[in-house]
Amino acid sequence: MLRLGKRGGQVVVEMLLILPVFLTIVFTIMEMGHVAFQMILLNHATYEVARIGAMTLIRDNGRQRDCLTVVKPIMPRIIASAIATCGLEPTVYDDQAQQQNFDLLVTGRNPIKLIFPLSSILMSSKLLCPQGPGGGVCMISATVRMPVEQPLKY
Repeated sequence: MLRLGKRGGQVVVEMLLILPVFLTIVFTIMEMGHVAFQMILLNHATYEVARIGAMTLIRDNGRQRDCLTVVKPIMPRIIASAIATCGLEPTVYDDQAQQQNFDLLVTGRNPIKLIFPLSSILMSSKLLCPQGPGGGVCMISATVRMPVEQPLKY
């Protein structure tokens, strides 16, 4: 028969010292997976919004619409809490078609709620979470560049 004697509480004390650190590491890894999933979701949604915006920005008559009126209503249909901003950037002048080409820059922003309290304190920084430690909500963003489709002039 094994006798524990005076050392019977040593395992309990070691477990109480190590368990919070171990659980913090595990929950932080799970929180990073959640943030990575949300980032992939936002990146794909921003890509889709930029693709739709680049194809529908120029009307059939060749006139250009305002990019915000095209892009802004599309993003909440994909991710309800996300917003999109956009801008046009001139690229290369096409001598053959005699027109200026543009890229549509779309930036999607989405506030995400962090799940675990202790890991959200560890992961929060001024860059990721403007609310500071303990805010529980972080703003992530993704930017996509898409060439604007323009009909050729005949």
